[in-house]
Amino acid sequence: HAEAKPAAKGAPVSAALEALNRPIVPTHYRAIARYLREHYRQRYIIPPLTLNLAEPAAVYTLEFRDAPGLMGYLVLPPNARMTITDGQHRQCGIAEFLNELRHEKPEDYAQASRNGVPVMIVPESNIVQAHQDFADCSKVKALPQSLLTLYDTRNPGNRLVVDLEQACVLFRGRIDSTNKILSRNSTFLFLMNQVRQLVKELLCGSYALPDHEFARRAHEQLSKKHQYDDALEKFSAYVNEVTKALAVWNRIAKLPDTVEARTIPALRAEGWLCLTATGLNLIGRVGHLLFRNGVDDWRVYAARLGEINWKRSADFWNGNVVQDNRILTQQGPLRSAVEKVCETIGLTRRLAAPGASRKDEETPSRATAE
Repeated sequence: HAEAKPAAKGAPVSAALEALNRPIVPTHYRAIARYLREHYRQRYIIPPLTLNLAEPAAVYTLEFRDAPGLMGYLVLPPNARMTITDGQHRQCGIAEFLNELRHEKPEDYAQASRNGVPVMIVPESNIVQAHQDFADCSKVKALPQSLLTLYDTRNPGNRLVVDLEQACVLFRGRIDSTNKILSRNSTFLFLMNQVRQLVKELLCGSYALPDHEFARRAHEQLSKKHQYDDALEKFSAYVNEVTKALAVWNRIAKLPDTVEARTIPALRAEGWLCLTATGLNLIGRVGHLLFRNGVDDWRVYAARLGEINWKRSADFWNGNVVQDNRILTQQGPLRSAVEKVCETIGLTRRLAAPGASRKDEETPSRATAE
């Protein structure tokens, strides 16, 4: 009974005014279909659709004494058509999921097709007001990645982020879980999403890994309890070891939970690279190389990170992740910085030594290709 009237991409104003929805984005509804395919046998949720009913319909109400709302029945004509004010991608995603299931797993289709989705029906024959309803429904703010990481624990990589916050003395109580941007005056040390990038580096060797690929690799490497426990133990131990080695990290880790936490903005103003997302990713990349290559004495190299000058003004970073006193966040500069760090702490020489314990032939300069 519900149909969408999407605008066409590049449509003139006159055509868009006849439509009721934004242009369809295939990647959006296919992501919904993929979500249903992955979870239809477990628990899943589809938010309500908002529908517009332009033709008259009968409503019969029931009287309940002292009821806060009015209950009733909506009786639709057999040929009633409703347009979708909000939810066309959910409708397309559901339709694609059911169509695939009917052909691939007909035994599951009958059960899945009995499931329903809630709707809110708004009687409105004026298309101008229907357009306004759609605009009003679109005025929502997406969850920041930090909060999404906190809540979306289907991905074991996200669970690892949350557990690392508690297992690492530097992070505990100092990670902002709600904001997209960390202000200079924030008493928090990092964003939750920045710690998530650290986990991407430690686990996969690239903070820029797309979320779907990160989820796939996390499921491959962390789906079993012993895999997850091992990753949590070694990653938290690595961060705690680096915390001991880096003077500024060590100082922050020892701060009491009092007004002295205001020390963090002051330290951030001093220009420490290791207090930025780029520095955190760099440290994570080094950890990835240590664990991926099976370096059994990794603590030695973690400790040597403290021998590097982590001030952004240091010549060490000039020409790689720092240019004109500006921190670069691209993959290329980070790769150059990782190579220089690995050379300085002796990791490059260790991995190139005959008989070194390694899990593959990957070199520090190639690790970022992942």
